[in-house]
Amino acid sequence: MSLPPPSGPTTNPFRLSLLAAAIVLMTPSAHAASTDRMLAGAAEVRPGERLSDWLLRQPEDAAGPGLAWQVPQELLAQQYLKESLLVRVEAAVRSASPEERASREQLLSVLQSLPATGRVALGIVDPRWLQANPGQDPVLREGQRLAVPPAPLRSVTVVQPDGSFCQVAHEGGRSLLDYLSACGLDSGADWAWIAQPDGRTARAGIGAWNAEPADEPAPGAWIWAPPRRMAALADMSEGLIKFLAVQGPSPQEPTTARPVANAPVFAAPTVAATLPEAVASQPRPLDISGNDWGETGLLQTPSARMGVAGDTRASLTSIWPYTRLNVMFQPFDWMEAGFRYTSISNRAYGPTFLDQSFKDKSIDLKVRLLEESTYLPQLALGFRDIGGTGLFSSEYLVAGKRVHDFDFSLGIGWGYLGSSGNIGNPFKLLGSRFDTRPRANTTGNANISSFFRGPAALFGGVQWRTPWDPLTLKLEYDGNDYQNEPLGSKLRRRSPINVGLSYRVSPKVTLSAGFERGDKFMIGLTLSSNLAASQSPKPADRPLPEFRPEAAPRSPGWATTAAEIEAQTEWIVERIAPKDDVLHVWVTDSNTVYRTARVEKAIAVLHHDAPDAIKSFVFHYAERGLAVHAQAIERAEWVAARIQALPPHAARAVSKRDYEPELARPDDTRSPAQGTAAAEAAAPDTKAPWVRPRDKFTFGIAPSYGQIVGGPDAFLLYQLGIQATAEYRFTQRTWLSGAVNLRLADNYDKFTYTAPSNLPRVRTYQREYVTSRRFTIPSLQLTHVGQLSSNHYYSVYGGLLESMFAGVGAEWMYRPARSPVAFGVDINRVRQRDFNQDLGLRDYKVTTGHATLYWDTGWNGVMAKISAGQYLAGDRGVTLEVIRRFDNGFVLGAYATKTNVSSARFGEGSFDKGIYLSIPLDALLPRSSKFALGFAWSPLTRDGGARLGRSNTLYELTSVRDQGAFNFAAPPDNKPRAGDNILNFDRSP
Repeated sequence: MSLPPPSGPTTNPFRLSLLAAAIVLMTPSAHAASTDRMLAGAAEVRPGERLSDWLLRQPEDAAGPGLAWQVPQELLAQQYLKESLLVRVEAAVRSASPEERASREQLLSVLQSLPATGRVALGIVDPRWLQANPGQDPVLREGQRLAVPPAPLRSVTVVQPDGSFCQVAHEGGRSLLDYLSACGLDSGADWAWIAQPDGRTARAGIGAWNAEPADEPAPGAWIWAPPRRMAALADMSEGLIKFLAVQGPSPQEPTTARPVANAPVFAAPTVAATLPEAVASQPRPLDISGNDWGETGLLQTPSARMGVAGDTRASLTSIWPYTRLNVMFQPFDWMEAGFRYTSISNRAYGPTFLDQSFKDKSIDLKVRLLEESTYLPQLALGFRDIGGTGLFSSEYLVAGKRVHDFDFSLGIGWGYLGSSGNIGNPFKLLGSRFDTRPRANTTGNANISSFFRGPAALFGGVQWRTPWDPLTLKLEYDGNDYQNEPLGSKLRRRSPINVGLSYRVSPKVTLSAGFERGDKFMIGLTLSSNLAASQSPKPADRPLPEFRPEAAPRSPGWATTAAEIEAQTEWIVERIAPKDDVLHVWVTDSNTVYRTARVEKAIAVLHHDAPDAIKSFVFHYAERGLAVHAQAIERAEWVAARIQALPPHAARAVSKRDYEPELARPDDTRSPAQGTAAAEAAAPDTKAPWVRPRDKFTFGIAPSYGQIVGGPDAFLLYQLGIQATAEYRFTQRTWLSGAVNLRLADNYDKFTYTAPSNLPRVRTYQREYVTSRRFTIPSLQLTHVGQLSSNHYYSVYGGLLESMFAGVGAEWMYRPARSPVAFGVDINRVRQRDFNQDLGLRDYKVTTGHATLYWDTGWNGVMAKISAGQYLAGDRGVTLEVIRRFDNGFVLGAYATKTNVSSARFGEGSFDKGIYLSIPLDALLPRSSKFALGFAWSPLTRDGGARLGRSNTLYELTSVRDQGAFNFAAPPDNKPRAGDNILNFDRSP
């Protein structure tokens, strides 16, 4: 069987285009330089031998970090990079002043003299280690060479802006700044780039505003730090340092020793320099911490600072009369958002809830408008309490400037932040309506009409990261006079100056304290993590079958193979069928986040068990009988990638494993008894197909938990119970599923409040549904799904669809494979269920349904969903959902629904909105799990904009058709490996 041509990989804007390189190189160029100059002097290899064997034939000092593996197939991309650099330098020559033109021409001449070498990075080069780790031991091919640098490596080379080399004798314990100082480049540059002798490159901030720790340069390293005034050179720095890296180690200081035969010759003026006596201290990064409100900031005031994408913080702070529970997320490097609960201890929740303090809910948003640079501050625009009751609503514009360990901020605030009115509102120039600010209406509107209106005030401060690393001190000027606090409260402020500290107990735990308003103490605790970087080793996983390059001498039978795949992947294997030299495997229940990791495990099992006649594996993915995707893998390529390190061009070919072959799946109409008999008969025969005996009935028991947060009866209402689920399959595509729940423990004796509503009560009977019975039937649904064509799917269903509604419905979806766009329509006729959640029904009926467009934007993992239709209360409108999916599978989303119901009729909250996140358990647990941990938050439960809680949606069932379905995985460890591409710009800052 011949495999279909693979689909092309996704184009990355930072990856070099080999097609463009070919076009450039086919064009006669004055830049053409010999691309084999270093190759000519490099040591020949014996084709087919391992790097470890070659090293054992060489002098001991050959196994050093400067050893260069030169592969002719990599020359094209490197020559293209050189051509691009030359074009940029020529442009710099033309635009240079007469005083600087000579130095630019010299840099151009030096760059022209440097060849493309075909160098590919190596990892550990100890020959005995390589023999024990063959996956890191390249098999050398004809035309490849190995270049051994002059030994020993003793110096570091700083490339000057004019292209000359400044050689500095290496000294252990010295930082990047020391070598720059030795060459007179310790000021005037903001960034420095370093290429270590093994070819790995990095960038480090070295200015007062961006200083950060950097790896110590090793002997043979290159350093490049163009002055900030030379913008043309700074812009090409990433490419230049990578091109220097392919040259091998930097040229060494002159010695009296006889030169090594294969040492490169550099046509650059060279001077020697001496390290300064004083050792430069290692810079420290800026300390980013939260303020009393959970925002990145000082104490009461926000700053312009941001964390990195994926950062998540939960904090609890208290200063009388406010206790705040804050949860903040960083969906992008330039955006911070989150929500908050504030307890106001000097005000009761209401006249009928005197035993509980008032609880306020709010949503915050901050976006970065301008990144900090040498002379310009970082600038951010923020909104506090933008989507809550508005009791603490504020808008602010704040700037931040760092000077080494000090970080200064200055901003202007309106609303709560600007209540002191210490300056005039600058927006008064636009009209008198900016003189006054409308009072908060506690409805949860965004209150756009009040933005930037009323009194304004300056605020600001400074934080200092002390020499004691975990401690940061804070000082601020507060623009709030506390005379217009929510709910008619006035607080005494003896001083506008607040002082405080944050103490980082561990990387994820920070304690904070402060003295604010001149007479009040604040204390806080912050837990933080970057969920987008979360990963966990898997020591509790089932060991993989022992890997051997050759095929198994005897197969254990496909039934055994299927069982092992299921144990390794949590999939269900439905069928295994060899055809010619291809082994087909049909799997279902494979929807998970880390798909590629499970595919690798499944391939390992197939390779271990399949006979030598099998040359390829094809996985057919199906969900509930729907054929949704297929994937093919060449066995020999998979094996080769595991027994040797491959250069980038070969690794790219192996990685093209995703195919879209014919999705039609043969129907299996045999009865379960027939399937069992066939499976038993074919078990030892690897030439015959194996079919799983079909289980019609499945059953499971698990604990259950439910909660309601922030209500007037208690801040947390909870229930613990046990839930049993069962499913009966009439056919693969038709099944009956249901669940029963027994509530064992709760604090629902406190639950007495039923929210008011001006709409049909489709959600505000929440109390009645959760308290009426301990034993309930949350769902009981009959479902049938089908496939009209390869891209068109449908489902029909009926029964107890969720805890509050029963009825019938249908869904259709159009979802092309690997397309960024999908479209679906669902329509449902439902009736409200009895409060007991048994088989009884209430009188309320409604038709509800939506048309939904799903769009994977391809930008920063962002996906958008927009739905339009009729909701459970009969209102009509639109729901917009924006989702950020990180590479490790962490999902952060937000939604908002606006219907034809007015804000006044909707009630408190004005419109339905919320935030949710999902964390794959693969990223958290020491054992692989296909499940995810989800959390959803909505400030209020109201009847407007309420959607039916359907299960088994077609978008979920067909998720493997998503263009990023196989992209999610644990973050890379970035350990050096043989075969790493030196020109990989994907990892560049």
